[in-house]
Amino acid sequence: MKAFILSCVLTIAFVATGFGKIGDDEKQIESVYGKPAKVLEEKGDVRKVGYTIGVMAVVIDFVGGISRREGFAKADTSALKENEIQQILDISAAPNTTWKEDPAVQGDKKWKRSDGQVEAFFPARQTYLVVQDVRWVPTE
Repeated sequence: MKAFILSCVLTIAFVATGFGKIGDDEKQIESVYGKPAKVLEEKGDVRKVGYTIGVMAVVIDFVGGISRREGFAKADTSALKENEIQQILDISAAPNTTWKEDPAVQGDKKWKRSDGQVEAFFPARQTYLVVQDVRWVPTE
């Protein structure tokens, strides 16, 4: 019953507010999530910002002011369920695109968006989902 209630809360939060998307600028993201809860890091033109939406924590990496990587996790760090992952993927899809799951590697799941511009990762530890531009290169 608790899982059902949490799923309903997540659905309502996602549908009511939506998600920002890869390629959105900081103003577009802020119009969806509100002001950042915390700026986690700033290095050169890369800015990592944390937001809270319902029971979810969202960390976005902006490069030159554009969202290039978005991480989603429950604020309590519990595992994401299949339906929650699917909701995030559905909302993160651009118009007229779909997600295709690649074969799992060592328990990690991976998806590619049909336009070839965005990919998603769900590590085996199952506590967060990352959606990112395929050209994303982590900064050292």
